[in-house]
Amino acid sequence: MSLNQIQLTNQQLANLYPDVLVESTAASPVPKQQSVKFLGKNAKNIVLLVSNDTVPFLPDDQLSFLTNILSACKLSLADVAIVNIHSVDKDEVETLIEPLAPKNVLLFGIAPLSIDLPINFPQFQLQAFNKRTYLYSPDLKSLETNKELKLKLWNSLKSLFGL
Repeated sequence: MSLNQIQLTNQQLANLYPDVLVESTAASPVPKQQSVKFLGKNAKNIVLLVSNDTVPFLPDDQLSFLTNILSACKLSLADVAIVNIHSVDKDEVETLIEPLAPKNVLLFGIAPLSIDLPINFPQFQLQAFNKRTYLYSPDLKSLETNKELKLKLWNSLKSLFGL
């Protein structure tokens, strides 16, 4: 991909140019600030992105499975922020999670390009970008029933958290 083919969202352009490039006499609407709703306390700045249209965050069985994964990584719900991006515009995800100051972002069933990340990477590969480490994984429901996928995730998590 050449530099001429990179496409930036409106928000990314606004962040690049915080001062006005062209002065206008007309009042422009101020973009609404979305407050991020998340489950957990985000003590270690780890954001887990999920997409679920039936419950606010995760169904009980998937939350239990995720809690077990976190326990194996010597983490708890207090250490992470689970964000359901189902009702968020995909190009606003990065802006939405910015207040959480994530060091690590785990994408469960959410492809990097689907949330307008300018990079694509395969599942289970740790990917550094924008002072964060991303990990793309299948959704929790698929992981829970597939031993091979669980093993791949575990190997990536061991590397990510130094276990």
